[in-house]
Amino acid sequence: MNQQKLYEKGLEKYSLLGAVGQNLFFVIYFAIAFIGMYPLQIADVPIVSIIFITFITVMLIFVLRKHICTHCFYYGKICGTGWGKLAACLFKKNSGNYEFGGKLAGMSWMLAMFFPLIGMIIVLTLNWFSITFSLLLVIFIILSGVNFFIHKKSCEKCKMRFICPGSVAK
Repeated sequence: MNQQKLYEKGLEKYSLLGAVGQNLFFVIYFAIAFIGMYPLQIADVPIVSIIFITFITVMLIFVLRKHICTHCFYYGKICGTGWGKLAACLFKKNSGNYEFGGKLAGMSWMLAMFFPLIGMIIVLTLNWFSITFSLLLVIFIILSGVNFFIHKKSCEKCKMRFICPGSVAK
């Protein structure tokens, strides 16, 4: 990492409470997606929801932590999500492929938003526009906007804002 490109006014570390809050938000966000797609079942197994949550878990906890967070200023520190600490517990510094991680991150977050949207629209169509599933879809859409807003605010305070492929505050 080129230290000269670090944002000088960026935070040295984020608050633990903020990181915990961000992760609780993600749990709620992805739980709504899981529940919203739950009726898409094969042999009474909510296969679409299971595939989705497995993909998100593997990508967010393992794959992206290795390829992105091991190259980050916040490796071993508390970042906006606390994932710098998680990465340090799981992987050696600089052990992933940063460029590859940036591409995977974009793809992962795109799927994390659009896969549930499509799945919930299918559920609505199959359930004749159920109020419950309509409400879940609306909440998911609102939380997607909130997620972007939170992400942007976090990036604005980040030392990596000009370097990180996932920064929305360059």
